Amino acid sequence: MADPDPMQQPWVAYEPDLMPPLGLMRREGIDVLEDWFRWAEEWSLLLRLYGLLGRHSHVLEIGCGLGRIAFPLRYILSGGGAYDGFDICREKVEFLERSFHRVYPHFRFAWADVYNTYYNPGGKTRAVEYRFPYPDEQFDVVFAASVFTHMLPDAAAHYFRESARVLKPNGRCVFSFFLLDQYRPGQARPLGFARPDFNFDHPYGDYDSDFAVVEPRCPEQMTAYRTGLIERLVRQAKLDLAQAPVPGFWSGSASNWVSTQDLVVLSRKLT
Repeated sequence: MADPDPMQQPWVAYEPDLMPPLGLMRREGIDVLEDWFRWAEEWSLLLRLYGLLGRHSHVLEIGCGLGRIAFPLRYILSGGGAYDGFDICREKVEFLERSFHRVYPHFRFAWADVYNTYYNPGGKTRAVEYRFPYPDEQFDVVFAASVFTHMLPDAAAHYFRESARVLKPNGRCVFSFFLLDQYRPGQARPLGFARPDFNFDHPYGDYDSDFAVVEPRCPEQMTAYRTGLIERLVRQAKLDLAQAPVPGFWSGSASNWVSTQDLVVLSRKLT
């Protein structure tokens, strides 16, 4: 018997077979199921608001993790749209291919064996050499949720260029960062950000005050960029800032905020 159409099931947002086991969730820092849905629905909103995501959009997620954001997008991309995601953690991708892709074949997941000092220290490919496994101009939206918060600038520059390559004309990128422009050493920060894990007190590399890390011995554990450095990377990738960066609430500095982390919204230059 063929699997029933998931869109005809009585549930609205919860399909148990798509949910990772709790042990796998904890490896992504998820201790409470609410965190799964909060982050997922937040990004579902951000992509519609800033990425102009619609039912027909073709979407690429850099660093798809366990499919948290894919989870709500399965209802939005119902009009001929499609989703691709890749991640450097093989176990997560294998789970998604077994579960999510089987039910929603227009959601595809790929493993990228990219070296990262924190998440994949055994990776065989350097981030600055990794070519996204997709053809040119395939996607309307490319997004990365808390991925550049774990990347060094040379790798980020390469990922910006690759994003520009696979982005359609008039497409958009939505990337989250911790922006040093918002960081105030010693200032009280909200909720889980009031920890040393988010003290960006160590300039790293040759970027002076434009780039900082939390732990110099494992720099990709957590990273932060100044807006000026991001602007340079954007120009080098032949992208445009679609608007000024959108502050998040993580730093405790913004009087008005939309998301948890700071957002950078880019568009592709038309040549």
